[in-house]
Amino acid sequence: MTHAARFARRGRRILFVALSGFVCLQLGMSVLMDDWLPSLHDPEYGAKLRLLEERLAERPDRALTLVLGSSRCGLGLNPESFPQRNVADGREQLVFNFGITGCGPIQELQLFQRLLRHGVKPQRLLIEIHPLLFHQENGIGEECWIEPRRMDWRDVALVKNYVYDPRSFVWRWIRSRLAPWYSNRFLILNHFARTWLDQRQQFQPWSGLTDYGWLPFGAKSVTPEEYRRGADNAKREYSAMLDSFRVTESADRALRTLLGHCREQGIEVALFVMPEGSEFRSHYTPEARGRINDYLVEVSRQCNLPVYDATQWCDDHEFWDSHHLLRHGAERFSERFGRQAFADFLARSSANRLR
Repeated sequence: MTHAARFARRGRRILFVALSGFVCLQLGMSVLMDDWLPSLHDPEYGAKLRLLEERLAERPDRALTLVLGSSRCGLGLNPESFPQRNVADGREQLVFNFGITGCGPIQELQLFQRLLRHGVKPQRLLIEIHPLLFHQENGIGEECWIEPRRMDWRDVALVKNYVYDPRSFVWRWIRSRLAPWYSNRFLILNHFARTWLDQRQQFQPWSGLTDYGWLPFGAKSVTPEEYRRGADNAKREYSAMLDSFRVTESADRALRTLLGHCREQGIEVALFVMPEGSEFRSHYTPEARGRINDYLVEVSRQCNLPVYDATQWCDDHEFWDSHHLLRHGAERFSERFGRQAFADFLARSSANRLR
């Protein structure tokens, strides 16, 4: 064999080893993100999962009530403001807020399935109904906030059955996983070596989470100008969903699938609607409000579960944009929700278990 042939053969071998190493590194990072460190691709989920696991480890004897919902719920429901020592079936309750930004019925189903894979099985589930995220068609609605990069392959396999353009959705996820070390580089550095990043690139939005998953709004109050900007932005964000509002098939199917899984596993469920300010409520037409109310009554009757509609439970000054609560509004609302809705839910579910 000539020197040139040996050199070419050696070069091919080196190239093969390099490519194999590259592929193994990317696959290894994907497995690490999906099964052990989800904060490397979904920092909000990862931060809440870590806190929940800590609470479960502190007192394994407590029965877990998990709250699933959107940022309205994440910012607005503080389990620590519930009246203390909620007891049902002779067990003290651990209530944890797992509200996730942009989460509607599709992602609530995906989130529930993911939590089960990570070993979290609640005894009770409080599921937020965000009315406008039940209007999902032609790419509007919850799909606007679904980010494939934050999901693993099992999440994608589930969610693609509910989105408007599943092929595009899957392809976006594949692109993010071709080189996860690169596509998630800032999250990886934020987790392992935050000081290596420029301050503008350091990512710590979930550092304000309380021990029980509540993320209080950063400021105690907002100026009239800040409120106006927030309320106007909210109207723009939801304008497509408000237009000719109706409950669409994919959203309804996602909710009913989630309720079916809970029924199969013996998990007690209640639905609830978070408060909205009078300005935000004024954006609904009477027909839209009627469709929402009719849908809640239908689901409650067909699935035999309680629905707590807290739409008008808070005053306008308690919001920072007419649909997300300020800290003091969240604490007052949470105390009432715990005293009325959650106490009723515990009583109902305890009675059901005795039958």
